[in-house]
Amino acid sequence: MKKLKKATRLFCLAVLLLLAVTGIAITGAAPTQAKNRERINDNQTLTELVEKKEDEEDD
Repeated sequence: MKKLKKATRLFCLAVLLLLAVTGIAITGAAPTQAKNRERINDNQTLTELVEKKEDEEDD
């Protein structure tokens, strides 16, 4: 009885592993989400304007 129980557990483990592997193979690995979604959605190119100080313009 112990051998039958052990064989059944081993068979079930093998079936579950096979199902998991085929599921990943068919659909591919799940993508991971970024922690900061604003960084993903913000696709604008940002430029910075550098202005001279008033002291430099007077010289």
